[in-house]
Amino acid sequence: MKKLLYIHGFRSSAKSSTILTLKALYSDVEVHAFDVTHHPVESIRKIEDYVAKHGIDILAGSSLGGYYTLCAGVDIPKIAVNPAINPEESLSYLPEIDEEVEYYNEREDGVQTFTCKISDLDEFRGIEKHITPVTHIIGSNQDELLGDLRAQYRELVGDRFHESSQLGHRITPEFLKIPTGDFYKVLSLLL
Repeated sequence: MKKLLYIHGFRSSAKSSTILTLKALYSDVEVHAFDVTHHPVESIRKIEDYVAKHGIDILAGSSLGGYYTLCAGVDIPKIAVNPAINPEESLSYLPEIDEEVEYYNEREDGVQTFTCKISDLDEFRGIEKHITPVTHIIGSNQDELLGDLRAQYRELVGDRFHESSQLGHRITPEFLKIPTGDFYKVLSLLL
């Protein structure tokens, strides 16, 4: 059985509905997840260590988790869904910046609020993306949060960019349940 590590997005957690849906739908895949933060160096290192320690076969993530997926220096197939490819810029527009906000889901460490300061976004500058021939991006043509990044996605992965008309910015359980949907098709390529 293949092992997939899924990395959640900004303000989410390893207990998000996306992870629960992945576990329910893909019984032929062992789905792993853990919490990351808005601190990229710490989060990417945690991902790389986990992949090595647990023999992960596929790395997937969405939004900020998609960015971490693209940046992780691991030699396994990757699926990034609507990755925030320039978070130092895109996160700066969020109303949550410099405000104490609650996470959308319960976190492993029990912490329920955090503050992402504008100065924290400097941590994203200069982080290298590790794009390999087995890196795929699924990008929405209707991303209400990040806007239209399809040209940048194509530039990063060429013909391994899969344009989706089936989702907005967030991965919903309905999106994952489409039996011939974009996520399923890309995952099937890697299984």
